[in-house]
Amino acid sequence: MEELDLRATPSGEVLRGIIAAYERIPRGERIAIALAAYSPGLRMGLIEAGAKHEAERTPGGDWRLVVHGASRSLSTAPGLHHIVAGPDGSVWTCERARRAARIDGAARQVAAVREVAQAASHMALDAAAGRLYVGDARGNALICLRASDLEPLERWDVPGSPQLPIVSEEGIACVTGGGAGVLAIVWPGRNGFRTKLVEVGAGPHDPLAMPDGSAVLVPCAGDGVIVRVSLADGAVSGRFPVGDGPAHLALHPDGTRIYAANSFDGTLACLSPDGDVLGRVWSGNWAHVPKVTPDGKLVYVANFYDDTLAVFDAQTLERVAELKTDPYPHGLDISPDGTSVVATGFCGDHARVFDGATGRERAHIAVGEGSAHTAFLPDGSAGFVGCSISDHIAVIDLGTGERSGVLRLA
Repeated sequence: MEELDLRATPSGEVLRGIIAAYERIPRGERIAIALAAYSPGLRMGLIEAGAKHEAERTPGGDWRLVVHGASRSLSTAPGLHHIVAGPDGSVWTCERARRAARIDGAARQVAAVREVAQAASHMALDAAAGRLYVGDARGNALICLRASDLEPLERWDVPGSPQLPIVSEEGIACVTGGGAGVLAIVWPGRNGFRTKLVEVGAGPHDPLAMPDGSAVLVPCAGDGVIVRVSLADGAVSGRFPVGDGPAHLALHPDGTRIYAANSFDGTLACLSPDGDVLGRVWSGNWAHVPKVTPDGKLVYVANFYDDTLAVFDAQTLERVAELKTDPYPHGLDISPDGTSVVATGFCGDHARVFDGATGRERAHIAVGEGSAHTAFLPDGSAGFVGCSISDHIAVIDLGTGERSGVLRLA
């Protein structure tokens, strides 16, 4: 097994060095890497990149990682990645590069394309206001576009590689800067926008806006807490321990419970809106993305390392199923009607469709390499899957379980 020593590498360059090594080794082979430190930020970076590995502390206090070769890293694949859908049947996507696009979902045609960022990551749609927000990880900015034609409207500096914007029901936009420990809040108003940058803690990841508009919850993976930030003034109003490495959150449809996937300890935690932990159970290695079915009965969790979905009773946290996925299920999405659960497989070329109520696998679809996220038409008839390595959108028919088309940007 090849050995690589990165102990003298500057901390800001370590992740890039590991990913370069990961992409160099053939699928199925391994490389051992010596590190001076194994920080929460590095851990989350490797999880997001899909670089499966084991880590152990050496007697001398350094770290030794054994990294498994699998595919191109998610963090370096510049193709189409994230997708969001609107109530009118429009679908938006962006590269992990410069361009964003709007797709006419009914016609299955690309309607608009524009260069908008240095390295676009994820998007959030404010359908009522006709705005699309894009996180520019390389440009350290949150960008606001006119959703119809992607005309740039505003841009705000956000340090720390912002990637995961959200929009509250009141139209307030938020995004975390994971590398800087901050949350940026953008309030729209009659005379433009006002903004605030809030320090929240180490490694903030994917925030969640409470439906009553009172607060946004920010999982801080490095601190093992969820931070409550007031959407009235941006003040921090609580810090709630939930486990090691909280990454993504999901809200129960009745608003009484929040679910947090803890990527470092592999657990799913359930807490009240007041921050009281109601339960915590094992989900799987690199438990990362939780999703609740629209009827509120089940919680699905994507376990990135294990290539599985764990399925839990939303009330009791009883484990009711474990479903096999394709390698590295980076995307876990549920159709609006709750009938279809789509799990992608970034390190392969297939995605799987499961019955939302029973967990039964309905289809195994060849979509393309590097499948990441899925968005759905409002009636749930079709899904649009971003495939970052193949650099296309795969359109899947959820009734037949087949790929019905491929869309590419000109």
